[in-house]
Amino acid sequence: MPRRSSDRSRIFVSVAAFCDPMLAFTVRSAVAAARHPDRLAFGVVDQSPAPVEAHLPTGAGRIAYLRVDPHQSRGACWARALAMSLYAGEDCFLQVDSHTAFDSGWDVALTDALAAISDRTGNARTVLSTRPFAFDIGEDGAVRVNRFTGNTLTLRPKATTLRLSDPVMAFGCHDSGTTDDLPGVQVSAAYLFAPGSFVEEVPYDPYLYFHGEEQNLSIRAFTRGWDIWHPNATPLHHLYKTRAEGEAPLHWDPQFEQRRAEAWTDLRGRAHRRLADLIAGQLSGAWGLGAARSIDDYLRASGLTLDGAAPLAPSTRAGGAPGVPARAAAEAGLPRRLAITHGRPHP
Repeated sequence: MPRRSSDRSRIFVSVAAFCDPMLAFTVRSAVAAARHPDRLAFGVVDQSPAPVEAHLPTGAGRIAYLRVDPHQSRGACWARALAMSLYAGEDCFLQVDSHTAFDSGWDVALTDALAAISDRTGNARTVLSTRPFAFDIGEDGAVRVNRFTGNTLTLRPKATTLRLSDPVMAFGCHDSGTTDDLPGVQVSAAYLFAPGSFVEEVPYDPYLYFHGEEQNLSIRAFTRGWDIWHPNATPLHHLYKTRAEGEAPLHWDPQFEQRRAEAWTDLRGRAHRRLADLIAGQLSGAWGLGAARSIDDYLRASGLTLDGAAPLAPSTRAGGAPGVPARAAAEAGLPRRLAITHGRPHP
């Protein structure tokens, strides 16, 4: 993959929001902090009672905006699929949550990091993703970033068995103890950066709901030959929810649920069954497994056993990244976990 640091790389930024008062802030932050704001494009899906389009920045890049009434929304993945459909051939794809703050020069930092890893591994199908560090906003309106370590954060499964009867797994966030970029097996939906071809090869499954979305993306990307890397470069930050007054509500909150014809628990149940079908090889086409690697390869790289089957030997490639040594694979799964305390993941 050719280096794309200071060239004319265009970045498509996918942002799906649910009644989020931070949506306009997120888009404005991305534009204001970019070194090349004219090279940005946004796909914004705003699931809110009143549009915020008038509060979005103008004059820099392309903003495709779609509003959906919140009671008609079918969940985070459905909204992310809509946002992804607004992609128009840009060189790179970035997905963030609608409560994100960006560091100065974030666009160049990400394209540089992607090019460096792709050049080193020889695989153009490279995804950069990890759990973003937290930020909050002080009483004076200033953004306060909490990067509690200079080391790379990795994502590893908390359990060792993946069960088709309950396929959604929890992944812990770990301080790796190193500043190296590290191979991984799990993406974070709140920070995912890849070549634009990711949109064509691993489109968001709109039939998912929320829980399990990152597993779904990771498995489908991995089996299509994409290497997942946890980068040390994390030039964006996430406002983790605490359910405090003034924060965005959740999709399943009663004021929205009572107006829907289909309960959120039904949507969640269907999504869990769909994830199980993916793992079992029962889905085909864009929503199914790829042909470059098998589900056994993914389980081996993850250190997982499927439903109590015989354990697979740990992979020395940690996700199939060409040339990745066994030491790096071990570092990616160091057990020293650091909790990000601002809240829990959310749609």
